[in-house]
Amino acid sequence: MTDSPNIQQVANLLHYFRAELAQAFDALELTTADETQTYLVHLLEGYARSTAESAQAIGFDKPAAFILGEAMSAAGERRIDAYRRLGDASLFSCGFFEERLDRTPVKSGYYRDMGRVAYSRLGELMAYKQPGGAFHIIFDELTRCFDSVVDAFRLLSQRRQPDHERLLLRFMRGSELDVDDWRLLGGLPGKDTGKA
Repeated sequence: MTDSPNIQQVANLLHYFRAELAQAFDALELTTADETQTYLVHLLEGYARSTAESAQAIGFDKPAAFILGEAMSAAGERRIDAYRRLGDASLFSCGFFEERLDRTPVKSGYYRDMGRVAYSRLGELMAYKQPGGAFHIIFDELTRCFDSVVDAFRLLSQRRQPDHERLLLRFMRGSELDVDDWRLLGGLPGKDTGKA
């Protein structure tokens, strides 16, 4: 096996994703409960270990509407599992494959909406099943922060220019940038930087 410059070997995927996710959250100034970050770290680790055979269990092999239909018609734990698969697959797909999704007839906005709906229903189900439990907190937070978590996953997937990506995402979310930030991005708005 040859070493590829694009593949990084790590001793522990959970530790790796915890550090990477924390860095992405810091760059976006995103704060979530520790339980939510732990859930996301395990989600990333699980997907990193997925195989072609496990894609069916994850939910990548079916259209989102089919998984939503399964969730709505299922009972008990099967309902919870279907909503979780839909939310997780939507979050992961939007974070890591949004450009590919936007080249399909069903754009990434659809998957974002499906993910939020899935996590919202999960939050409601878990509030009923385990009032005050950690999963109620996690799924409520993922519903509220879905787009921000997608942005964090996008940072993880686009490690080429993390400072540029972080600043652009902050700007698009309405945060103010200072002069040094604009210089890093290549110039001040409305100013000719002299670069073609």
